[in-house]
Amino acid sequence: MRRNNSYSLQKLAGVPYLLPYGQTQADLCHGILLNETGAFLWELLAQDRSREELLTACAEHYHASAEDLPLLQKDIAEFLQALSGRFLLTEFPEPAASAPSERKYLSIAGWNLCLHGPADACSEKFDLFQTEEPTAVHQDITLLPGIPGQRLNGRLLIRSANLTVLEAEDRYVFHFPQSTRIAEAQLSLDGARAVFHYLPPCADTLREELFHGIRLAFLCFLRQHGMTVIHSSSILYRGKAWLFSGPSGTGKSTHAGLWNRVYGVPTLNGDLNLLALENGLPVIHGLPWCGTSGICSRETHPLGGIILLRQAPADRIEELSPDRKLLLVQQRLITPSWTEEMLEQNLRALEKLLPGILVCRLHCTKNDTAAVVMRSRIDDFLDASR
Repeated sequence: MRRNNSYSLQKLAGVPYLLPYGQTQADLCHGILLNETGAFLWELLAQDRSREELLTACAEHYHASAEDLPLLQKDIAEFLQALSGRFLLTEFPEPAASAPSERKYLSIAGWNLCLHGPADACSEKFDLFQTEEPTAVHQDITLLPGIPGQRLNGRLLIRSANLTVLEAEDRYVFHFPQSTRIAEAQLSLDGARAVFHYLPPCADTLREELFHGIRLAFLCFLRQHGMTVIHSSSILYRGKAWLFSGPSGTGKSTHAGLWNRVYGVPTLNGDLNLLALENGLPVIHGLPWCGTSGICSRETHPLGGIILLRQAPADRIEELSPDRKLLLVQQRLITPSWTEEMLEQNLRALEKLLPGILVCRLHCTKNDTAAVVMRSRIDDFLDASR
């Protein structure tokens, strides 16, 4: 836990007070009188501290004996409770004891997620990825009913019709302007913890909005681990995954459908694919998010290539220079690039992945000939790679 930096410790005629400013002042919050110990603890809470760390620091500062520790521990607990009650601490809330809450575990791309919340708030689209309780959880996601008691602010990273992202001192804050059931979401900077504040009841609209909100939190987590997600459909051919990507309406699903019909190959995912390196080799991992196609898989497959689509009156392959490959694939990623650092991380991930796969542009019609032309290029690539 750490302090809410919308309050400032000031001495008024030598007496310590916590005074609101910024949003907390706009919310008409009041100043708070502190004693010497409270002021000492407030300064400690400039950094993340556990209760044990606060107790140790106070014991050393005041030269407390072993007999003094229980009383000191009680005083610290009461002080923290008072701060928390006034929203002066920034910490991820836990599921309320009075709210119906269950744990649902998901395994996606080798990462284990734990969803804390009402069972009927979780979309059935996660069912394929549900697993037993794992030995380690990589991302904790808490679903809490009601609006957050504390308004967090920070640096504005993006604002669009669908999403606003703020970067606070220790977390991202998400607002979904078009959502009717998600009041706010918060995500730790490392992506390991997320909280979604939602408005009951748990009906289809809420389940769908949470399903997509959780995708955003998971994408942020993946980026921390050098993984990216590309808007694309995917098929399995000759033991490898082949991705078709292009702007909406270009025909990525249509092209995958051509391969299904002409060559009988299966579609792996109709909308999103997770790119990664496993033991130095490019792969894709299955995701539950698959757009309106409803087609997804939890399997992992070697990645053969990414084909960038452009509608044209005739079918032909355009070979691309290394810089164009990076540029065009990067433009198809949905992994966040909210900051320059995030953009660079995404580019570094692609620089490692793209040299081992086929990346080209297919100028294509919606006819079977598009699949025929592309299959010939893929076969040439695979035969040359032997």
